[in-house]
Amino acid sequence: MNLRAALVFIVLCGSALAQKPVEPGPEVKKLDFFVGTWVADGTISSGPWGAGGNYTKTHKFEWMTGNFALLNRTESKMPAELGGDTVSVSLISYDVQKKAYIDAGFDNRGGYSVTESTLSGDTWISTSSEKLPDGQVIQQRETTKMLSPNSYRAKFEVSKDGTNWQVMMDSIVTKK
Repeated sequence: MNLRAALVFIVLCGSALAQKPVEPGPEVKKLDFFVGTWVADGTISSGPWGAGGNYTKTHKFEWMTGNFALLNRTESKMPAELGGDTVSVSLISYDVQKKAYIDAGFDNRGGYSVTESTLSGDTWISTSSEKLPDGQVIQQRETTKMLSPNSYRAKFEVSKDGTNWQVMMDSIVTKK
């Protein structure tokens, strides 16, 4: 084979390899549990945020083209003292370097959040922090325990110091 033919062969092989579709890893595929429409009925405990009460959320999860990120559209009905009704969107995917799931979300009130999650068995632990208007930073943790293919329990807790946690919201979430 002459040099010219060898170079053409190398370029064609490189081009073919570059076009090979990339597949999501097994960690990303674990998000498939959430695909579909889910409804949460829960309670908000009383605390510094107010008297508490009931809330509902509807989550609609679907894969983005390529199946590397899950799109979550959420509609929430909350007590007025907690902001009332909200609509939000988020993207969830797996970060190989951090070995964690990242959820970046935005809502219709100008808020945003970045949550980092890990999965151990049938339980997801999600953590984030929020800076309040007075400058105080609140740590947040949500424990999501899969109960069946069609239900999970979500418990949302807050902490000022990252050590002492108070349950703010608790719900059972079911798939429609």
